[in-house]
Amino acid sequence: MTPTLRTLMLAGLGALDLTEEKLRGAFEELVHRGEMHEKDATDLVAAWKRRAYERREALGRQVRDVVRDELTRQKFARQDDLDQLAAHVARLERRVAPAEEVPAR
Repeated sequence: MTPTLRTLMLAGLGALDLTEEKLRGAFEELVHRGEMHEKDATDLVAAWKRRAYERREALGRQVRDVVRDELTRQKFARQDDLDQLAAHVARLERRVAPAEEVPAR
């Protein structure tokens, strides 16, 4: 994950936590003033957290799909491609090494 993308995702999670704190505080105030029952407030916070979690998961999947598709479109090598290439180079080096050791005539 790129540093910028990681920073954006962490900022989003921070905003989510802050929003949850603010919502919880607002509901607690409503309960304190008698304008809402505590169980209703608890249920609303739980429902909001569940929806937020589902949306965060969906966003994560979308980001992974977009990044994967863009890397594929740009034809960047995947790690397994690089590993296969490194193994192939190592095999070639082993084959060439004995020929390099033969003294020239």
